[in-house]
Amino acid sequence: MVGRLALALIAAALCVSACGRVAGLACAGVGYYAVHVTIRDQSGHAQALGATVNLYDGSYHEVDRAGTDPGSSDTLNVWGAEERGGRIYDIQVTKPYYNDVWVRGVPAPGGGCVTEASAATVTVPVVLTLAPGAPPIRSLYVLPRQVLLDRPPYRGTVTFTAFIDADPGVSRAVRWLIRGDTASVTFDALTGTAVYICRPTSGYLTVTAVSAVNPALADSAALAVQGHPAMTSDPPCN
Repeated sequence: MVGRLALALIAAALCVSACGRVAGLACAGVGYYAVHVTIRDQSGHAQALGATVNLYDGSYHEVDRAGTDPGSSDTLNVWGAEERGGRIYDIQVTKPYYNDVWVRGVPAPGGGCVTEASAATVTVPVVLTLAPGAPPIRSLYVLPRQVLLDRPPYRGTVTFTAFIDADPGVSRAVRWLIRGDTASVTFDALTGTAVYICRPTSGYLTVTAVSAVNPALADSAALAVQGHPAMTSDPPCN
């Protein structure tokens, strides 16, 4: 299957050839558009982390799942195939310990040159229900997945968030751990907050959240810290 970056480049090339310089129009990709699937449970909690979205139209199949860098905790995105007149899709959402959900007959617009305000997208809300026998605490995910800290004007502080999927009344408390070049940051183990420390060498760390209820349930994120000087013209740390 062609990669998404390649698809984007192909779409951009097609737009240039098809649309030329049309006044007031910006190309959002000829024939390509996003289907945003918002995934929540019956209590309204975000459930995209750990979920998989399958998009079908006959033999055409596109899939997206929360990988190493999910955009958010409640939305997954799939890209439709080229079709100027739009297509009709069946969408399946799966997640461990939840019943599969099908949303059939979803009309999605075709692509082409569109204004930025009318980008060719469609949003599909999905509500998941627990499958019989689901455990009271099911998953833990840490966001953001990857962070680079640096001195101003770049990002110097990050607070990691642990998303726990559990029944009402089950504690969502976590214990935060940090490993690696710990001299590169100050770290608050109560809040999961890391603050940049400028050093001559770069640092690489792993930040982990461990469930207070089930210590076997844990997830980690990667944290990198830029050292200075990073190049010949870069001043050293004060």
